[in-house]
Amino acid sequence: MDPASPRVLTVNGGSSSIEVALFETGPALRRILEGGIERIGTPEATFHVQGVDEEDTVARSVTAPDHTVAADALMDWIEARSERDPLTAVGHRVVDGGPSQSPVRAARRVGDEF
Repeated sequence: MDPASPRVLTVNGGSSSIEVALFETGPALRRILEGGIERIGTPEATFHVQGVDEEDTVARSVTAPDHTVAADALMDWIEARSERDPLTAVGHRVVDGGPSQSPVRAARRVGDEF
């Protein structure tokens, strides 16, 4: 399925945060929102998103005891705003710090098998 407005989600997970950006592809790459959840695992966790559309800009406290709950909250919010244009791809920055510190490409299109 080729959506009318292909969208790419980028994710950057840290030890106490998850940051995301959503891009619309086309003749030029256009960021349509960015934000995330900070202070995951604390009572002071916050959810913030800055969008191209004013109604997509929010900042509020959120219950995020762990990264799973935080990721679910972010994806629920993004999916609620992207029903017409499903995600085409997702990119995730992974920092391991293990013995091999050279970059490894691990990208795929949504729906493809690993």
